[in-house]
Amino acid sequence: MISLSPMTKNEYDAIKVAQIKDYADEKVKAGTWTKEEAFEKSNESFNNLLPDGLKTSDHYFLSIKNNGLNVGYFWYHFANESNNQKEAFIYNFLIFDGHQGKGYGRKALEELEKHMRKEGIKKLSLHVFGHNKRAIHLYNKMKFDTTDLVMSKHL
Repeated sequence: MISLSPMTKNEYDAIKVAQIKDYADEKVKAGTWTKEEAFEKSNESFNNLLPDGLKTSDHYFLSIKNNGLNVGYFWYHFANESNNQKEAFIYNFLIFDGHQGKGYGRKALEELEKHMRKEGIKKLSLHVFGHNKRAIHLYNKMKFDTTDLVMSKHL
């Protein structure tokens, strides 16, 4: 059974370096950054977004559990007081290797939607890299709509 719980400091510390590296790798795959600059830029982005780490205001980290076992996490932003549209933005959603392909992603998103409704959130948005076909398939299946599309061509 999939459930969500607030992420602990130990859980946050365990994923932070991997998040920075994974984001750098994704930006290189997308052609946005060079391999040489990617880790530094990714690290800078995280430090700017999360100056207080796990305790950064309006940023929320939830561990995804399957019968108590940590199988992934969500990181989302929601500023209730200044957000007239009541929109939350998912910065990161990951089901850990070894737990993918078991339906946990869909179930976790369903639980997140329930959680957000309780928080008064009316709209959920996210970014997905164009090369991440597996995630795009999941988001389409979960009835996310494409709201913006950036396209590139390497010359």
